[in-house]
Amino acid sequence: MGLGRHIVRKLLSQGLIERLSRGVYQLAAGAAGAEEDLYRAATLRCGLPSSVCLLSALEHYNLTDQITKKVWMLVPDAKRVRARELKLIRSRCPKWDIGIKKTKYYWITTMERTIIDCLVYKRIVGSQVALAALKQAVAQKKVKLGSLYDMAKRLKVEHRVRSYIEALAS
Repeated sequence: MGLGRHIVRKLLSQGLIERLSRGVYQLAAGAAGAEEDLYRAATLRCGLPSSVCLLSALEHYNLTDQITKKVWMLVPDAKRVRARELKLIRSRCPKWDIGIKKTKYYWITTMERTIIDCLVYKRIVGSQVALAALKQAVAQKKVKLGSLYDMAKRLKVEHRVRSYIEALAS
């Protein structure tokens, strides 16, 4: 908005604005929508194309008990961002047109893609977390096994997740 550093400091000390991250501020409104504000700030830091993914997306869809300290972002392989509040997941071929919900301020992976990505990236997320999220989503009837398998086919990783889906189906 073109405000100088002294004005920003004054607004911060008066409690009229709050700092989300370096160079990103918002009007002080309370904790309502804090998750969305973190996603917006992360997208501003990373730039587009980038997407909220893995643990942050699981937390968004209420499929995990873990509280993330960082926002997990899927970014292109060449993207470099220096930010402590972000966990970057770099991908050579992120397939931005498959399984990503694009809102006005940020992109987030859909529930099906989030679960498939957690199974694929189980070394990063943890296999117990990925399996628990899969079981919970199916038990709560948030997703169907057929739609999960279709998403895996579209992402071309069905050979890596077929055993998990077949185990739940039987």
